[in-house]
Amino acid sequence: LKQRSGGSLLCSRAMAVVEPAAKRHRVDLPVVLGSSSKWRQGVFLRRFPEYGAEFMDPAIDEKAIRADRPEDMTIAIAEAKADALLPRLDKDVLLLTLDQVVVCEGAVREKPEDEQQARAYLASYQRGAGASCVNGLVAHNTRTGKRVTEVDIATLYWRPFPDSVVDHLLSNGEIFTCAGAFNVEDPELRPYLDRTEGSIDSIVGLPVKTLREMLRRVAAPPVTHVLFDMDGLLLDTETAYTVAQQDIVGRWGKTFTWELKAKMMGMKALEAAKILVDDLGLEGKISPEDFVAEREKLLHDLFARATLMPGVDRLVRHLAKHSVPMAVATSSHRRHFVLKTSLHGELFGLMHHIVTGDQVSKSKPDPEIFNLAAGLFDETPDAGTVLVFEDAPNGVEAGIAAGMQVCHVPDCNLSADLRGGAFCELASLESFRPQDWGLPPFEGDTVQPHPSVEPQASTTERGGVGK
Repeated sequence: LKQRSGGSLLCSRAMAVVEPAAKRHRVDLPVVLGSSSKWRQGVFLRRFPEYGAEFMDPAIDEKAIRADRPEDMTIAIAEAKADALLPRLDKDVLLLTLDQVVVCEGAVREKPEDEQQARAYLASYQRGAGASCVNGLVAHNTRTGKRVTEVDIATLYWRPFPDSVVDHLLSNGEIFTCAGAFNVEDPELRPYLDRTEGSIDSIVGLPVKTLREMLRRVAAPPVTHVLFDMDGLLLDTETAYTVAQQDIVGRWGKTFTWELKAKMMGMKALEAAKILVDDLGLEGKISPEDFVAEREKLLHDLFARATLMPGVDRLVRHLAKHSVPMAVATSSHRRHFVLKTSLHGELFGLMHHIVTGDQVSKSKPDPEIFNLAAGLFDETPDAGTVLVFEDAPNGVEAGIAAGMQVCHVPDCNLSADLRGGAFCELASLESFRPQDWGLPPFEGDTVQPHPSVEPQASTTERGGVGK
């Protein structure tokens, strides 16, 4: 039923499968938001109506909590808020606490103390200096004791604005209640906003997408088994696909865009090729079958040199050391799998088994491949305790449809509208925190100080909007 390949197990036909369990993703505990801000409370109720939140004031001395990095400082304050509220709770809840500081030109900026400081802050924004809103977030499940933390950062840049806007802001007076001396919602300042890196939700102090992911994660049971996608997640093969596919479609003056690539990711080769031919209007010029055949020739040498993505070696060896059952569920067919992993046989040999695209009849976003892969472990796990790592939107959708927890590690080029829905989103596997999922933490994991940020004397939990 299974065939040994490079130390791991390649499944050759289906065994037990795991039935989807979508209902396990529903949070069944009430939410308490630890914030005294009426504005934040109102936004939470509008954006998270399904949770019916209650509100409590942590009432702590934030100025007594210091850290070298603003990221660490906001997390420390948010955790202190949670710890202060826990003894006051009389029922099981999901507790959320937050803190925010504004950082500009290497220093934490608080509410301006006087007009001179406010003018100095605003003058730096006139010169094009960015203001970064650093949010520290904590979610705590009082029923299980599980706690997860996140840092969410968004940065604003303004075009040069006239002194008349500065005079307006000073006269209005609201900026004296705002960290960083700006209100992103001010009608006279808003037209000069040049760009944002990150979400407006993060800037105003309630990062909706991150909070939604944290609520899913903190309500979920501890992870017992792990499933990995392969292309673009474990191995850097997506570059090879892009090069080969652009080489082919370029003959007809076409461009293989990231938007098209996102549609194809995670699908079987022929199905993906049909999408490409249709989207680029290549019917009658090349068939999907001929496209795949030509691409095969171009990819052979490129695949044989595939390298590991950042953080892969550390994570896989860590999970293996702690006897966490792992498997690969890839849409690549078996011949490509063997070719792509030829330089990494020992590492992939740490997997309990491998499921390839030719073992299933349906492509992602159908959950078939994940259900099959989970069913091949020695003991079939509950779907809700399986963690799926994916880089493709189709794969994220497949994992969620299987009732599993999903960690999305998208390419930085993937558009924002194709993200969301997972339990978390990481820039790379280097950022993964096993302890947030009930897994053993990395040994000797330390946080390095950020040399460019100098802490100031106190913090504020409200930046940019004065709420």
